[in-house]
Amino acid sequence: MSASPLPRLTPAFWAWAAIDMIGVVVLAVGAAYLMEDRASLLPGFPANSMQAWICVGGGIVAVFIAAVKMLVEVMHAASRGKQAANDGNFSR
Repeated sequence: MSASPLPRLTPAFWAWAAIDMIGVVVLAVGAAYLMEDRASLLPGFPANSMQAWICVGGGIVAVFIAAVKMLVEVMHAASRGKQAANDGNFSR
């Protein structure tokens, strides 16, 4: 029986995926305020344009970092079963 070609996703991957989803929600809350000039998704938040821009910026940063970390986790999971030239066993 052959092993599955798909990498096994770790709990760290799912944690970064959850952070990614939170970042998307924060981004959406800020963008909705900027589009409608009022708090439309959460009552009373954001209260002004500065808070909305902070939400947009923070959401973009969170989504970007989480996406990069998820890619790293997938690459690590894909390479776990393979012997690479830079692993500890190669130099022995």
